Order: sequence, then structure tokens, then C-alpha cells
Amino acid sequence: MNPPSSIPRRDNHETFDQLFAEGAAAVLAGEHRIEVPPEGGGRRYGVSAVLRPDPWSAAALEVVAREAAAVAGDGHWLTGAVRSSHLTMRALEWPRDEQVPSGDPCVARYVAALRTAVRDVGPLAFTVTGLTLTTVSVMACALPVDDAPDRLSAAYAEALGPDAWLERDLGFHRSIWHLNVLHFAAPVQHPRALVDWVADRRTCTPIPVRVAEIEIAAWRFVGDGMTPVRLAAVPAPGLSPR
Repeated sequence: MNPPSSIPRRDNHETFDQLFAEGAAAVLAGEHRIEVPPEGGGRRYGVSAVLRPDPWSAAALEVVAREAAAVAGDGHWLTGAVRSSHLTMRALEWPRDEQVPSGDPCVARYVAALRTAVRDVGPLAFTVTGLTLTTVSVMACALPVDDAPDRLSAAYAEALGPDAWLERDLGFHRSIWHLNVLHFAAPVQHPRALVDWVADRRTCTPIPVRVAEIEIAAWRFVGDGMTPVRLAAVPAPGLSPR
């Protein structure tokens, strides 16, 4: 595992500020992106490694998601629902045309690398300190309680070896941890109200988020959003009952 001084940190709060500025401008201008169910040849929602919150954390985040949906209006994806709440650690491949089969050799390698990466990592915990707005979502800003999530992310990239190709080849460097709670799937009906609502919650009462499992997940559209389909999972290290 890399020494702590060389671990890329995903705690750049300026990224959340920049996202809010861009998202607010897009929403107010009616130019925000609109999610649609993925189709063949798409570049999003491929197999990924995601951190799944424990039930208490997920329930607290769903409350926030439903409040955001009430302000934005009808037709949006409730990404922060308990069934789909997650923090993406790493995208692993482009979407496949076919369902990922049981016993898939790529998934076997992904989960083997994950088991290697978690060996020397402690409990994974975050604090949601507020919300931000993007051009396509309302997002919860998650700050790691310590360096365990960043250590895991770095160790996983190392353990994947050649299987870390997707984000590496794209030159994609994640600078934040976050949970999207609402994706726009229709025009925002009350743009000014939504921008003001998020602005008032850029700093909020902290929400502790503990990770229960780390999943290798595919994605399925369920009518009102995308939900992760577990292909394999590893228990989060050191999780104790609440």
C-alpha cells in the first residue's frame, strides 16, 4: 500500500463550490441536463465499485432526497433512496450490451482486488456536511472522517493492476466523495426555489455516514431511477452495530 503522504485525497471542498456555481446557473437558465434511461452504446452506468451506507445512514439520506424532490417538482430520479444510495469509489468498465453473467471472470478479479485492498484499512466513515447542486443533480457533500476511504481508493487502484484501465486511460482523477440524492429526469419545475433551497443547505446539520459494504455493482433502470445490482460484495472493515 502507498504511504499516506502519497495517497490522493478526495476532500477538495472547492470542487463542491464550483459544482454549485455551474449547477445553479444551469438550473436557473433552464439548461440543466436531463437523465434518460441508458441505451446500448452509452458511456455511463458500467460495472463500478461502490460504497453502500449502513441502513441508518441510508434512511437519513433518503429523507434529504425526498425533501429535494418535493422542491424540484415531479419526474426526477430519487437516487438517494435507501435502495440506491451509494458513494462511487471507482468506475471499472464501460456498460455492457448484455447482462453480466454469474461467474464473470472480470467480476471475480474486481472482487479479489477489493479483498486485497481492504486488508489494511480501518472502518469507512464520512460526514455529510451539506448539499451542492450540479448540472444534473442535487448532491450530498461527504467528507471522510479520516484517511481510510482515500487509502482504500488508492489501494484498490493498485490491487486492480491492469483492470484499473478505465479511469486511468481517461485521465479521470476524483477529487471528492459524494452521494447524489436526486437526478434531474425532467425540467425543474421550480428552479429558483431549488437553487435557494440548496443554497440554504450548503452547510447543514452533519449527517454521519458509515459504510456497511463495498459492492461490485452493475446498474438497472427501475422506472424512477437507476439502482445498483450487486454482483459481489465485501463487508466494510471494522463496522460495529449502532
